[in-house]
Amino acid sequence: MTIIHRYIAKTIIASTLIVMLIVIGLSFFISLLGEFRDIGTGDYGFLEAMIHSVLRLPFTFYQFFPMVALLGGVLGLGMLASHQELMIMRASGVSFRSIALAVVTGILTLVVLATVLGEGVSPYAAFLADKRKNSAESGGQAVATAAGVWVHEGNDFFHVNQVMGKHHLEGATRYQFDDKHHLLAAYYAKTMDFDHGSWLLRDVVKTTFTHEKIISEQLPKATWNLTLNPDLLTIGMIEPEEMTLPRLVKYTQHLVQNGTHATEFQFSFWKRLFQPLATIVMVLLAIPFVLGFSRNVMMGWRVFVGVMVGFVFYMVNAFLGQLCVVFQLSPMVAAFLPLLLFAMLGYIVAIKINR
Repeated sequence: MTIIHRYIAKTIIASTLIVMLIVIGLSFFISLLGEFRDIGTGDYGFLEAMIHSVLRLPFTFYQFFPMVALLGGVLGLGMLASHQELMIMRASGVSFRSIALAVVTGILTLVVLATVLGEGVSPYAAFLADKRKNSAESGGQAVATAAGVWVHEGNDFFHVNQVMGKHHLEGATRYQFDDKHHLLAAYYAKTMDFDHGSWLLRDVVKTTFTHEKIISEQLPKATWNLTLNPDLLTIGMIEPEEMTLPRLVKYTQHLVQNGTHATEFQFSFWKRLFQPLATIVMVLLAIPFVLGFSRNVMMGWRVFVGVMVGFVFYMVNAFLGQLCVVFQLSPMVAAFLPLLLFAMLGYIVAIKINR
C-alpha cells in the first residue's frame, strides 16, 4: 500500500506541474497581449509591459490554482485509468478512500507551495506591477511611495496618505508655489471627495506664507476647482489581491470604522482564506469523475470535463462575489458556498460509484 500510495501521489504531482507550466505560459502571453493596448501611453513601452505581465503571474497562478489542481488530478488519474492501473488497484482491494488519501497527500505539497507564493509573493508582486505601470503611464506626474501618493500638477504638489477610491482621499496635503518656486500656501484636509467636477474638502487647515508672517486658519469645508484628474490617483489605489491577509484585515477594519462599504475586501479575505480548502475539494472532485468514466473514454474528454467543472467553479465564485458586493450579503457565506456545493457534488458522485 505504501508503494501504491507514493506512486499515485507522484503521478498527481507530476501531472499538476505539467498543467501548471502550461497555464503559466498561457497566462503570460494572454496578459502581454492585453497590455498591447496600453503601450505608448506616457512612458509605458513593450519592456514595461513584459515586466508587468511577469509580475502579475504569481497572482494569476494563485487565483486559478484550484482549477490547475483539478486538471492535474484529472490528467494524472486519467493516465492511470487509461493504462488500466486504477482498475488493477481496485481489483486488488485498494479502496476509494485510499486512492483519495494518496491524491490529497500528493497535492498537499503543491498547496503549501502555492499558498506561500500566493500569500507571500503575489501581493507584493501585483502591487509593484500596477505601481510601475501607473507611474509609467502618468509620465512621472504621479508617484506612489510607502508613505502615500505624490501628484504634480502645474505649480502645485499634492500628497495623499490613503487613496480609498478615485473620488475619495484621506489625509490630503497641497503645496502651492508661484512661478519662481516660492511656497505661497499649504493646505491639509482630513478628507477630499471629487463631486461634479470639483474637489470638496472637509476639516481643512490652510497655512499662508508671506514675507512678513505666516497665517493659519481652519475651515470646516472648502472647494478646490482643480484640474487634478481622478484617474491619476489609481496609482495609489490598492486592490485586495495586492494586500497580505493581515493588511487586508486592518484595511477592512479601517473601512468599517469610517462607514465605508468593505464587502469586497471582506469577500476577498474569506475567499483567500478558503483557497487551500478549495484546492483540496477540487482535487477530490476529480477522483469520482475519473473513476465514473469507462476506461475506454479518451483523455481529451476527461480533460474537457475537468476544464468545464473548474470553469463553472470559477464562475460561481465570481458571481457570488459580485452578488455579495451588490446586495451586501455575508462575505463568509458567499466565499464558502461554492466549496460546499462542489463538495456535495463530489460526495454524491462518489456514493454512486461505490454502489
